[in-house]
Amino acid sequence: MGFFENVMLAISGLRSNKMRAFLTMLGIIIGIGSVIAISTLGSIMENSVMDIFNSQGGANLVAFQLNMKDDAQRDYIMNEDFITAEMIKDIEQKFADDIDAVALNTDSNSGKMNIRRKEYDISLYGVNPGYIKQSMTKVIAGRYISDKDCEQFRSTAVISDKQASKIFGSERGAIGKTIALTMNDGSMIDLTIVGVYKYQLSGIMSAMVNMMGDDWNSEIYMPYTTFNRFQGVNDDTFYYFYVNTKTGVDADRFSAEVRDYLNNSYYRDNDSIEIMYMTAQSQMDMIDQVLGMLQLAISVIAGISLLVGGIGVMNIMLVSVTERTREIGVRKAMGAPNSAIRMQFIVESIIICLIGGVIGILFGVLLGNIAGLIVGTTAPPTIGSIVLAVGFSMAIGVFFGYYPANRAAKLDPIEALRYE
Repeated sequence: MGFFENVMLAISGLRSNKMRAFLTMLGIIIGIGSVIAISTLGSIMENSVMDIFNSQGGANLVAFQLNMKDDAQRDYIMNEDFITAEMIKDIEQKFADDIDAVALNTDSNSGKMNIRRKEYDISLYGVNPGYIKQSMTKVIAGRYISDKDCEQFRSTAVISDKQASKIFGSERGAIGKTIALTMNDGSMIDLTIVGVYKYQLSGIMSAMVNMMGDDWNSEIYMPYTTFNRFQGVNDDTFYYFYVNTKTGVDADRFSAEVRDYLNNSYYRDNDSIEIMYMTAQSQMDMIDQVLGMLQLAISVIAGISLLVGGIGVMNIMLVSVTERTREIGVRKAMGAPNSAIRMQFIVESIIICLIGGVIGILFGVLLGNIAGLIVGTTAPPTIGSIVLAVGFSMAIGVFFGYYPANRAAKLDPIEALRYE
């Protein structure tokens, strides 16, 4: 009996026991489907992070922040440790050929915006003009926070298009209007709207915002100097700041030079604090590493499901051998060699796993597409993951089908013919 005949015989056997065949395949379907879904979801998450990475300046973004030295003399940060506005101006002048923009922002403050007897949740941030370079915002009406706003402590604000449309009817209709904010600590402030931005979120972050509905906290930006005075802070100091380098600048080289300059100039005599940096690419690498570990962990779980599915295949093949003992005896009496009997059952095991694998791939692709629709980013499963899934399912068929097949091949034909 040839390979094709074995395939047709296996398919015929599966069709005659549809429910048993499906239950046998279930472990394979879940395992393979999980692997494909995980692979697809990993690609979606990576694309989503990459969208955010690119929207914030990509490889051109560098974060500088305070760091406690390993041999620090204390375990706390003092006022004189913080980065000052003067330090940042010095950096801007010294590295003017490399810097496109420096982004500064303060801690946020949450509260309510009161308009026509209605309250809207808001988050208030103090920023400088360069902050727009690394934020996911684009001004669509009016202007952004300016240097003069910061220098003159103006009470200006940039709000989102969502807020502007909901409160004033249109983006341009909001320009020049005054909004009254009541913060959660009870303080109040009036701000004049000078700009409206379109809040651009992508991927997973966009999905999270959509699930929160229309009342999610919308960010309002104001000059960081005005924000600090509003918060009762009379000096402009920072724990960290961002730099967007010009195109073509080596981010690692630039970052190391800025770090060394600050540490040698301003933190040379500080026995506990130093400046460290992190490039956007290094952050992306860390995120990729975390995603990779997560995918690996879930893949191990999926592998356990495949193992259970393989054991189920072995079990059902042993039952099949027992049920078809007389058939095996007849074939051996007619001269069928042991290798032909063995191949018959191995092929049947492979067919079960292969069909389960194909269904699992379709199931995994479906789950991946549903996840893509939720987060707004699509990513088809990789060819490699599909090939691996199909190959693995066939390998399971051979591995777990060999023992029952070998047992069938070794049956004594006379005893087999006597079996009832």
